[in-house]
Formats: sequence, C-alpha cells, structure tokens
Amino acid sequence: MIFKKKIYPDGQTPQLDQVVDQLKRLDNKNKRLMFRMFVFYLIFAALYLGLTLLNNDPEFTLENRIQGALCVLIFLVTAVFFWHHYRKTYKADYGAPVLKMLEDARDRHKLLRPGKMWFMIFIVLTCDVVVTWALIDATWPATWSVLTIILVVQAGYFSLMSVSYLIGYLIWRKKSRPLVRNLTKLIDELRGDA
Repeated sequence: MIFKKKIYPDGQTPQLDQVVDQLKRLDNKNKRLMFRMFVFYLIFAALYLGLTLLNNDPEFTLENRIQGALCVLIFLVTAVFFWHHYRKTYKADYGAPVLKMLEDARDRHKLLRPGKMWFMIFIVLTCDVVVTWALIDATWPATWSVLTIILVVQAGYFSLMSVSYLIGYLIWRKKSRPLVRNLTKLIDELRGDA
C-alpha cells in the first residue's frame, strides 16, 4: 500500500519531498495500469469488430451488427480515454513550479472531474442502450410487457453500475484520497506563505 490512512495527524502539514515521492510511485503505478487497460480495450475493440464484420451466420441480423458496432465504439472510446490519461500521467512535470505541479497532481487524482464525468455518463448510457436493446429479445415470461422487461433490465443494469461505482470509490478512497488531502494541505500552506 502506498499510503496509510493516517500518515499525517490532523493539522500537521506533510513534508513536500515525502508527498512528491508518494505521488511519483502512485503515478508510475497508474501509468502501468492505464496502459494495460488501453491495450485491453483496444484488443477487445479489434476482436469485436472482427466478430461483427466476419460473422456469416444467417441469424446474425443487421440489428446485431449495429449492436456490435456500438460495442466497438464503446471499446474504442474507453481505449482513447485510458490513452489520454496515460499520456497525461506520463507527461507529469515534477520539475514545474511547486504550486503548479501540486495543483496538477491534485487535479489528476481527484475522483470526479468534468472530463471523467462526461466520459462516465457517455459510457454508462451507451452501454445501457446496447444492453437493453440486446436483452429485450431474450426469453422472458410471456406475461411481461415490453415496458416491464425494460424496467427489469434497467434495474439490473443500474444496480450493477452502482456496485461498480461503489467499488471504484472505495479503491480511490483507499489509494488516492490521502494523497489528494495531503496535496491540498501543501497547496494551502504554500498559498498562505505567498
């Protein structure tokens, strides 16, 4: 574990060199993770594109091909997202003026930023459309109306997304929140000295 929950007691300002060393370790770990995720989603996009285009099954309809194309789009957008954040972390300038370097690092490690929010909204809603569209033709009880099926799919999908978000939040809270708090303390101290 890179950070312990109580590295610095309340009110005590962390030492700059300790925080920068921890920041570099976390950034290196995140760079490796983001690059792996980029490759993972790129491979899935290529495989799904191949399956969508080369499938000669007569039951594979135009509707299925459109769903496959939407999945490829989701994989590609996600790959670009991870590539963008990999490059942003890769280009982190630890030699920049201290205040700018700390603010950039804090922004990089915040949980919800506008760019991440728009990406998450796009991916969640696009996946929702594809999943609902694909599952609406699945075998359901004959007494269920289309609206009931859609509501059941939505309840299951958004329950799964909520659990996924909770897991992501807990991981961020354990690994990045202490860093964000320490960076904020350092930034506040530096602004107070100026």
